[in-house]
Amino acid sequence: MTTKSKFLKTYLRGLLATAVVALTFLNTSIQLHAQQLGHYVGGFSGLENGSTPPPGLYVSGIGLFQPIDSIKGPNGNTLLKPDINVGGVLAGYSVITQKKILKADYGLAVIVPVLNTRFNSNLFDASAESAGVSDIIFEPIILGWEKGKASYTVNYGFYAPTGDFNPSLPLNPGLGFWEHQIQAGATYNFDKKKLWNASMLTTWELNHSKLGTDTKAGPIFTDEFSFGHRFFKYQMNAGVVGYYSQKLSPDSGSSVSPLTKGYLDRGFAIGPEWKYTDVKHHLAYDVRYEQQFGVQLRASGKTLIFGITFLHFLPPPAKAK
Repeated sequence: MTTKSKFLKTYLRGLLATAVVALTFLNTSIQLHAQQLGHYVGGFSGLENGSTPPPGLYVSGIGLFQPIDSIKGPNGNTLLKPDINVGGVLAGYSVITQKKILKADYGLAVIVPVLNTRFNSNLFDASAESAGVSDIIFEPIILGWEKGKASYTVNYGFYAPTGDFNPSLPLNPGLGFWEHQIQAGATYNFDKKKLWNASMLTTWELNHSKLGTDTKAGPIFTDEFSFGHRFFKYQMNAGVVGYYSQKLSPDSGSSVSPLTKGYLDRGFAIGPEWKYTDVKHHLAYDVRYEQQFGVQLRASGKTLIFGITFLHFLPPPAKAK
């Protein structure tokens, strides 16, 4: 294998992990009979989500469509059947540098989401709509390691309450609180050619109190997984993705609804994903669909995510003569 081919193969493995700039998006603040939500949308990462791309600049445009058809109770029973559509776009900017920290590639990112939420109920005469810039996430720490058939990532970010939030309104672009986000994950390749791959990414959300109310969402844990196979000279990766999300402790504060106080919400989802990397034009495309199930004390529905990422690599290190 030529030096150029080796270089390209190494970079392609990173190209397919471009979700590093799109690992986070924002939930809408639907507070009907559901608990307080965190910012991170379960299932927003997918194939090879335990990897960090190689050094370079990554600019992503991500679209999200989330139709919600039911609000679930503490035992998974359906409490309401509203018509809720959450749509949004996200602009993500990520830089993975050639600087090493703890022998890991170091990077940072900022992600700006814009949401549009529409709510209509067929059970009572009510409707609402909100649109605007939501809470921005800053990721000052992105670390990635690669060793043999495995790669690892550890990230830290925080959400700032930059989106408009009014506690008296049913829907808001922002959630109205600061949040810390810690992520750790790994990707493993089963064969020597690194065609078959599996990954897992865990996310911990630690929330501050909601502005203007005596409410604090409990910490949330999300475990996302994937299993895929590469095709077309490593440029395509397709497979199955899913997640499990669980509130670790109940919401607190005097403003917490008595209908949900003391309970822990949860949710599962699974579905297919397809990724393609256009090496010639330095573009990566991604489409992911997930169906939720086993939901308790949350809104339940489907999630469709699609995106395009511009891949601008730094030049490879010069060889010593």
